[in-house]
Amino acid sequence: MSDSVGYLPSSDPNAVPVAVDDIGGNKFQRIKLIHGADGVNDGDVSAANPLPVSAGSLPLPAGAATEATISAINGKVPALITRPADNEAPGIPMRLIGQEVWNVSFSEVGASVISSQFVTPSTGTGVSFSQASGALSVVAGTTANAEFFTRSVQSWRGSLRLKFATVLSQRLAANNVAVLLADLIGEGLAVTINSATSITIAQAGHPFTATSVGQFVLLGRIVGANGVPGRYAIASVVPGVSYNLTVSGWPASGSCTATVFGHSYVRNLFTGTTATAVAVDAQRRGWATGDTTATINTTASPGTVIHTELTGREVFWSDQLRASTVTPTVAVRASRVENIPDDNLDLYVFLWAFNIGAPASSTTWTMSFCSVEKFPNTPVYIQGVRANGAANPLPVAQQGTATVTFTQPALVAGTALVGDVGVQYRATASGLNTTAGHVVAAGSTNATNIKTTAGKVFGWFFANTTASWRFVKLHNVAGTPTAGAAVARTIGIPPNGVASFFSEGGITFSTGIGFTIVTGAADADATAVTANDVVGDIFFA
Repeated sequence: MSDSVGYLPSSDPNAVPVAVDDIGGNKFQRIKLIHGADGVNDGDVSAANPLPVSAGSLPLPAGAATEATISAINGKVPALITRPADNEAPGIPMRLIGQEVWNVSFSEVGASVISSQFVTPSTGTGVSFSQASGALSVVAGTTANAEFFTRSVQSWRGSLRLKFATVLSQRLAANNVAVLLADLIGEGLAVTINSATSITIAQAGHPFTATSVGQFVLLGRIVGANGVPGRYAIASVVPGVSYNLTVSGWPASGSCTATVFGHSYVRNLFTGTTATAVAVDAQRRGWATGDTTATINTTASPGTVIHTELTGREVFWSDQLRASTVTPTVAVRASRVENIPDDNLDLYVFLWAFNIGAPASSTTWTMSFCSVEKFPNTPVYIQGVRANGAANPLPVAQQGTATVTFTQPALVAGTALVGDVGVQYRATASGLNTTAGHVVAAGSTNATNIKTTAGKVFGWFFANTTASWRFVKLHNVAGTPTAGAAVARTIGIPPNGVASFFSEGGITFSTGIGFTIVTGAADADATAVTANDVVGDIFFA
């Protein structure tokens, strides 16, 4: 068998001691290195044939280096790669990848079967479940406090979008259905029932301390006692050993097991009897604002699809009809900007149906799909452009047909005159909308009404065929005027002359328009004229 001579630690299994040399003041054991059962020599260890040695412990060359080892340099790399680069720094190529989508379609078939993406459910007395026709069906039963409880195998952190379809055969006050993104504190934990209002949870290494007292958690999957599932406050803590919860409606004593979860959560809770309502809430480390009742599409058939979008900064709830539509019908229903779960927590999807008391009849909960989309939540700010406003609006593109409804407001009488505009002609196909009343005097006072309602006189043209003055009197009356009474205007026509007038604004008559023709100028004059003394036209509207 061949060998070579070199220097290695004496613990190497292939090292055969030869002698100890002093090199640069350091003691090294000279050895023979034997390799290979075939007796082939691997060669002398030298500069041309070095042995592999971990670089992390090698000294750096003297000179420019300011760090003693490569490990020391590695310690500074994070600060270098997280430091914002200026615009002259080179960048590395990048490509976009699609967001992570977790989707459960409940495609398995059979009683007591659930997708492998969820843990085996817990079911209380009278509760059952099955999968058929691509949907999970949960029968809640009528037993007091009975539950259906499961959670996803996978968990997520950061910005998430939870979608799920829900159809409920009925809505009862005693039956509740919840779909949550929530953290998991512990499963199958031993519970000691101290009284109807106090229980002790034994959990080694639990996360709570004395500062957690008063915070809330969710308690479910109760097995072995008729405990009431729900949201309960932490009453006291034995660090790393156990903690007490203040409960309500529990037995006076006994023991069971339960799951503690939802110290932080985003919850969709279908409770109460209204088919078009969902209670939504978010909780962060034991503190919640309280449920908000949002109006949604009906949970009766065909049901609704709920969208719960957790961005890390806020939560938005929206929904759309489960039935396919030509036009998208997603409607935003609620939002929450405080008590949002931290983005460094592992959140699971929980499906939870629980009775509070005994329902009068059983509700069937059908879910055709459930999905979680994880996406990067990166705000984008565009620099170097004009601020948006009236002079630089955002472009908006309309897709599809836009329906615009406009109701003409009623004109309300008042004292305010907008612009005090007096010219009020109205154009028609034949010109100005005025009427010409033709006049040929008869042998009388010619008492005539030309308009029985309020109007305006815009002008006239009269000719006098006699050698004496003649007078046309205008009366503000709704009926036939009386010569010599209620004269509003007097039009004098000189002997063998004409009287012509036109006004753009017109002369207003508030009651009606009438005229008489007499020989005297006085308002009280009622002397009749002779036939054909006056001819002409009067223009009114």
